[in-house]
Amino acid sequence: LMLQNHMIRSKLLPKIKLGNCLRELAIYGKAQLILTMCLAEAEKDMANDGNDEKMYVHALTSLAVLNQAQSNYSKAKELYEKALPIARQIQSSPSSLWLAGIIAGYAETLRKSGDLPLAEKLHKEALEIRDLASQEGACTELELAVSYTQLGCTQQGMKRYEEAYAQHRSALNCRVKYLDFSHGLVSESLNYTAESLS
Repeated sequence: LMLQNHMIRSKLLPKIKLGNCLRELAIYGKAQLILTMCLAEAEKDMANDGNDEKMYVHALTSLAVLNQAQSNYSKAKELYEKALPIARQIQSSPSSLWLAGIIAGYAETLRKSGDLPLAEKLHKEALEIRDLASQEGACTELELAVSYTQLGCTQQGMKRYEEAYAQHRSALNCRVKYLDFSHGLVSESLNYTAESLS
């Protein structure tokens, strides 16, 4: 069984990474073909008594991120809704950055599709996980800044500007500690902080 998991992982992981790289380069058609094929292989493995659920979740979420990048939020939500319960079931650590990333990815899809209350709830959960991981030394302040920013954008969309300001200010404080003042992420935090004051 462990050999079977290793085989499916060694077969799919490079293809998923290729699909993710193509997505980053905005070569969506090829990325879609590769990641759809990877998901089909992962599903076939699961149907044949494979138990590499983590690889299955990885295939689901990679395809979800691709769909989100193309503004196909309904498909992205559908994929995240399959992946998240499995990820919660197999990840028992309360400070799992892997799980936090999946939760935050789903929350961003919800935010961008207009479901702000659920997006806020999930972004808060992802932030709590990352904060715990940070206390354990497993998460950097720059990673925390991503959660602050995502939660702040969600709250700003809900017209809760004081709360959004506090989140964006926290992100800015984290980023100026480690990044040059002219860095793009510092500029992003400055812009969001200013927007939440208007």
